[in-house]
Amino acid sequence: MKIIKILFLFTFLFSITACNITSKNQPNIIIILTDDMDSKLMPYMPNTNQLIGEQGATFTNYFITTPICCPSRASMLRGQYAHNTDILENNPGFARFYRLKEEEDALPVWLNQAGYQTALIGKYLNNYPINAGRNYVPPGWSNWHAFQYGDHFYYDYTMNENGELIEYQNDESDYSTDVIKQKSLQFIDAAQGSPFFLLISVYAPHGPAIAATRHADLFHDLEYPQSPSFNEADISDKPQIVQALSQTGDEFDAGDANHLFRKRVQSLQAVDELVEEIIQTLEANGQLENTYIIFTSDNGFHMGEHGIPSGKGTAYEEDIKVPFLIRGPDIVAGSMVNQITANIDLAPTLAEFANVKTPEFVDGRSFAPLLRNEPITWRTGLLIEFGYIRDEENSSETESSENTSEAEKGKFRGIRFESHVYIEYENGEIEFYDLINDPYQLENLAQQLDETMLKHLHNQLQVLQFCVADECVELENHLTVK
Repeated sequence: MKIIKILFLFTFLFSITACNITSKNQPNIIIILTDDMDSKLMPYMPNTNQLIGEQGATFTNYFITTPICCPSRASMLRGQYAHNTDILENNPGFARFYRLKEEEDALPVWLNQAGYQTALIGKYLNNYPINAGRNYVPPGWSNWHAFQYGDHFYYDYTMNENGELIEYQNDESDYSTDVIKQKSLQFIDAAQGSPFFLLISVYAPHGPAIAATRHADLFHDLEYPQSPSFNEADISDKPQIVQALSQTGDEFDAGDANHLFRKRVQSLQAVDELVEEIIQTLEANGQLENTYIIFTSDNGFHMGEHGIPSGKGTAYEEDIKVPFLIRGPDIVAGSMVNQITANIDLAPTLAEFANVKTPEFVDGRSFAPLLRNEPITWRTGLLIEFGYIRDEENSSETESSENTSEAEKGKFRGIRFESHVYIEYENGEIEFYDLINDPYQLENLAQQLDETMLKHLHNQLQVLQFCVADECVELENHLTVK
């Protein structure tokens, strides 16, 4: 009998130890993902800056490899460049992702198979759930609350909530950021006994940038922080698509910029409150110290730079560079990461946090060593790409849930180096900027490059734009301007 008791006690103690090891090795992970958020909005999110940025790391060079919603989100979930997910535009978006069965081997599946409770709350992929059925829940998600295809998602929207369609109206309590917040807090409270992965995907500050009623009267004197490229006077050196955009008759002046900027800032105040309450709940539950919390956006946003009306999808810095803050276990408070990182790195990084092996198809790399300040060989450049240059069959599959702007017709491939950017457009035009001496991209130096340098840049891009998996990593490590 004593032997049985001893064995039982040993088994009990071993199980407790094993649980503790699992808990330590499998931290919770939360991504708070905004929609169309540029870095100029960050100063107006005090809770986010204080509770994530100051308590963790700020990335100064975090890029979106395809600066538009659906391709960015697909790359984030798969750890692949858009030319490998084959999601290079918003249209057909989800329908293509679904048809290619890419959801079956993506970040939520990896984590769920490793014992994680997984939840998406908010926006998924553009055009979800076209062709999949309105009650469709993608694989890997144990808790699902996703917007259905629609015009916008602040009020009057439908959510698929674990297979059941729930309609939300125009009441103040239906404001989507607040609904997302409450569902996120409920998930965190219920997620006990196993690690969890929570993707909080708000719609703000995406147009029409509707604020919660309690925030609608704030910031009325706020002005858009114009850069020297705002309504750039001489754009004769810019590609035809940029020149055409500036001559559409849709003038976007300082007054327009101020008005839209105020609305965008107002719409983010509920998100800033969400961040605070998420962290308060984690702390109350004793989960904060074992949780990685990431704040970022799916793409940036331009507002009058180079004379282009407001939008996204260009190769300029306003669209490809976004905020990225992270706090969590062993991340030094107030630290900075200056290396080139990107949305394709997010899935492999989170997989490393969770001690999960990534598939061989992943193009990105884990930036966890950068957070630990470990010496590591890192990329010297990054591919940026937009549009189906070689494959136009998608155009008739379905209509996008967001109107395709003229800027989004400027299909390109390019390399964002550490201090330069080189872009080739579908029509053969080229842009090249020295970002050290010309951070606002006012002077296109492409015509000043000699034939040898042009050939060198072109040849690197020719190889990089078709790279796959480890080949991408190797190529990125050796990209040079000269």
